[in-house]
Amino acid sequence: MKTLLLTIGLVTVSAALVPGVARPAEAHPLPEVTEGQIPDGKAIYLKSCKTCHGVLGEPTKTALRQDDKIPNFTDAAFFKDKKDEDFREAVSKGKGKNMKGFAEKLSKEEIGAVVEYIHTLHK
Repeated sequence: MKTLLLTIGLVTVSAALVPGVARPAEAHPLPEVTEGQIPDGKAIYLKSCKTCHGVLGEPTKTALRQDDKIPNFTDAAFFKDKKDEDFREAVSKGKGKNMKGFAEKLSKEEIGAVVEYIHTLHK
C-alpha cells in the first residue's frame, strides 16, 4: 500500500513539472493595471457609467426620468457630429445637471479607453 501511494505521489509531482499538463488553477488576485498597460474601457464603463447610460449604451428608464437628455450610445446618429475630444471632455468634466466629471477618479488613459469603448456600442 505504501508503494502504491508513493507511486501515485511521484506521478502527480512529475505531471506537475511536465509542460503542457493541465494543472489546477491557483487562487491569485488579478494584477493591478500598471503604467503602460491599456486600460479596459468596457470594465470602467460597466463600473462607472452603466447606471445611467445602460449596460449596452441605451439609457436606463430611471436615469431618463431624472434627465431626458442622456445620450443613447446605440444610436449611430448620435456620433455623427461628435469628436472624441467632445466625449473626453464630457467624461472628464461632466455633462448636464447630473453627470459629474471623472477627472479626479480616472486617468487620461482610462478616459480614452471609455471613449473608445462607447464607440463599440452603436450599431
